[in-house]
Amino acid sequence: MLLMSLDDIRLGMVVGFGLRNKDGQTLLGAGVALTSEYIERLRELGYYAVWIDDEDTRDIVVEDALSETTRQRATAAIQETFSTGSREAQKLRSVSVEQVRATLESRRFQQVFSDNGTIERLSSQVDLVVEEVLSHAVLTGLGSLKTHTSYTYHHCLDVAVTATMIGRLLGYDRETLKKLAVGCMLHDIGCIFMEGEALDTPGLGAAAEASRVREHAVLGYLFIRDGLRLGPLPAHIAYQHHERQDGTGYPRALTGTNRVVQGAEMHLPGRITPLAEVAAIADFHDFCASNRAERVCLAPDQVRERVTEATGQHLNRDIVAEFLTVLAPYPVGTQITVTQGRFKNHIGVVVRLNHDAMDRPVIRLLGNPAGDRIPPIDLDLRKEDLAIQGLVSADAALAVS
Repeated sequence: MLLMSLDDIRLGMVVGFGLRNKDGQTLLGAGVALTSEYIERLRELGYYAVWIDDEDTRDIVVEDALSETTRQRATAAIQETFSTGSREAQKLRSVSVEQVRATLESRRFQQVFSDNGTIERLSSQVDLVVEEVLSHAVLTGLGSLKTHTSYTYHHCLDVAVTATMIGRLLGYDRETLKKLAVGCMLHDIGCIFMEGEALDTPGLGAAAEASRVREHAVLGYLFIRDGLRLGPLPAHIAYQHHERQDGTGYPRALTGTNRVVQGAEMHLPGRITPLAEVAAIADFHDFCASNRAERVCLAPDQVRERVTEATGQHLNRDIVAEFLTVLAPYPVGTQITVTQGRFKNHIGVVVRLNHDAMDRPVIRLLGNPAGDRIPPIDLDLRKEDLAIQGLVSADAALAVS
């Protein structure tokens, strides 16, 4: 099994993992041979890659932090919360924050969510997500394959998964992890108050004026605290996930310490709460790892570099250091190219991680520098003098080699 860019896929290649739409309906099932019509439709939907099953990679075991069932149901619960909130927010998209606040505090608004069981369904999925993430020692680095119409919901779930893993490293108990996870699942809920198709596109800023975009953190905070009544910690995650360590973030220009703080220091005035710092890291990570309207996603090792570069000014330095201990730069099943050594410019796939040296995985070479398929060659990079680089597209590697 390997993750392949649509640019690299050839007609007749077989889907490894089935693809579903935002409503959970199957688009393409596992084992389906790809035709030109299928590939073009996937492009239209916003997919950049799919998992491919072929003879040379069938033995590669790709593990997700979440089971397929949990990922599907959690995404559906997030979508339901956003959709219900969006319907209720339609008349509030052009009013002031204070007018929104008054509506959210009304009993009628709050009953919409309590009466139809939306909060209960979301909470039950939060419990499952936390339990499944805690069973994994390393973050695979592989999130949802997002489409234009499902981007927001999958993004929120992937942020919750990453944040939960970071929270575990910081020693948070299960109840705190659940508050962290639900806050991350809803961190962009304030976008329901924006005009346009903000929820269905990966370019939130293009859907409304910049001032309203910046208000989404405040509106999300009020929605979670007063509308859903989920408590202050999840609400502050939505409120503060765009704050920065150096005080240049929004909406309140809070600052961080670049340290892992405990006790009373977690709640000092003017400081970013640690749970929001965790959420900011997870949000930034998924932003870099996802296709956006303005650019394609980065390869996993490049995502790791971007996260590292953002520490100090943007992201909490010490928390990022913890995160990097479980973030694989070359996740299993992703494509790589050899940049130095005897197999320079060969294309391959990551077969297995070496947990004592995650930057030196076991790889399998599948293509020569000309792009021709070769008999598979397995190499343990702990024993080889080779350098590799992650790929989003093998065609791109050939273009610059």
